[in-house]
Amino acid sequence: MIPQFPLLNVTDVVFDEILSQLELNEIFNLSICSLKTADIVRCHLRKSIRYPLFVDTKEKNGITFGFIREKERVNMMSIRHEELYTNQKEFEEVNIKAMKLNVCKYQDHYSFFVYPEDEPVLFFFKSINCELIFQDAFSLVLSHIADLFREYIKILYCNSPWMMSCIGLQNSGSLWMTYAGGDECEEFVKLSDYELETSIKTGGLQLCSYLSKDYNFALTREYEYVRVERAPEARSYDVLDVAVRSKEVVFDQSDLVSKSLNNIFKIWLENRIDRLKFLSIRMKSYKEFLAFIGMEHRISDTTEEVNYKSYTGELYQLSPGKRLRRDDGVIASFSYDPNTQILNFGVVDVVN
Repeated sequence: MIPQFPLLNVTDVVFDEILSQLELNEIFNLSICSLKTADIVRCHLRKSIRYPLFVDTKEKNGITFGFIREKERVNMMSIRHEELYTNQKEFEEVNIKAMKLNVCKYQDHYSFFVYPEDEPVLFFFKSINCELIFQDAFSLVLSHIADLFREYIKILYCNSPWMMSCIGLQNSGSLWMTYAGGDECEEFVKLSDYELETSIKTGGLQLCSYLSKDYNFALTREYEYVRVERAPEARSYDVLDVAVRSKEVVFDQSDLVSKSLNNIFKIWLENRIDRLKFLSIRMKSYKEFLAFIGMEHRISDTTEEVNYKSYTGELYQLSPGKRLRRDDGVIASFSYDPNTQILNFGVVDVVN
């Protein structure tokens, strides 16, 4: 017989020390043992958690909850459709928000199986949680995580913008980052669909799907950071549509040439994209003299090394390169790397 440790009978000091040695996924697993355990664990979690919580809804037949530790994802729990269920799985009974559920090990975490809303419930599958549909299960786990850690989900991975509305109904805060779409996403999604009245706000938005030439980049909300991964036909007006409401803008692909960049520089000089603090674009082509036409007197060389730390923590080199000065004294540094074809532009100083 395996001896049992009387965890709930230890002193508060000992329990605090035990929790301090556990990872968030281990604390989560402990909290679902029983309603009593969840209450005790929550009372002892007095400090804010160090790692941002995420939910990944991109998988076709499942949703995964976890946290980001040192840029690596650590899974805590997932919800999966019953079609992934096999009789070989060993189930354990847990308690989430006073509801008893059957869970089993799935890869590196616990998972429980539910039925899609549009399918009949087959009650002879006793290990499947017949009383829950998928959306209810999602709300249940989301609520438990928020109550336990006193933190809301900060990072969302999604293919469909309706998930932002689903989280927005339960989350009074805002997301730190949303990663939308990807190679596996076949649905065409308008940018405005991420900005519905019911959608939760997000500080950062990264568009991961391929976006065609006629894609509408106009934003209605303000962002700290917007990154567009795959828009090889993006023009200067597309970049400007994003820049007018974003503090930091990154285009990993574009169709921009020197004349397009010249237009962006002129609009910045006219204070028409004043919110913009940083811009990084992979150019289609770049010739310096074409980019500087009409503003040569405002540009000077700089050898001072200047880097810009972005919203996501990435460092971008702004100089050695060039400096562009506006009439109001605002100075921006920018540099172009011919090897990567990337131009970085960032506001670095205000001269009174």
